[in-house]
Amino acid sequence: MTATRRVFVACDDMFFRVNLEARIRAAGLEAVGVERLEAVNEALQAGPPRAAFVDLHLRGQQAIPIIERLAGAKPGMPIISFGSHVEQDLLDAARRAGAVALPRSRFDREFATLLGKISVGVLSPSLQSPPSSETNE
Repeated sequence: MTATRRVFVACDDMFFRVNLEARIRAAGLEAVGVERLEAVNEALQAGPPRAAFVDLHLRGQQAIPIIERLAGAKPGMPIISFGSHVEQDLLDAARRAGAVALPRSRFDREFATLLGKISVGVLSPSLQSPPSSETNE
């Protein structure tokens, strides 16, 4: 049985999402947009993805429920969330829900590396989160 090539992308910032999806496709993976919990549930009917990227600033406060649903669908699956470095409570909530939570600046900086590890299946869900002294947005 071959591992899925699907990667869920929960980001409703159109310009940022299009960029992420293009880079995911360039890595030989399939990007699946899931901006709402209902879309996650529907996409999960075809099985869990290899990994997921979740913008913590989704409209309607959908990010944490999406993370919880994905974490429950496939324990150990890498779920990488990103948000503002000044919103430590939101980053901490994402970690409690089952995601790695990175300040957006670190996410931007490390996306290519994260994607490469996802592509070959070596990204572990225990990716170390940054120290809270991260100051760039």
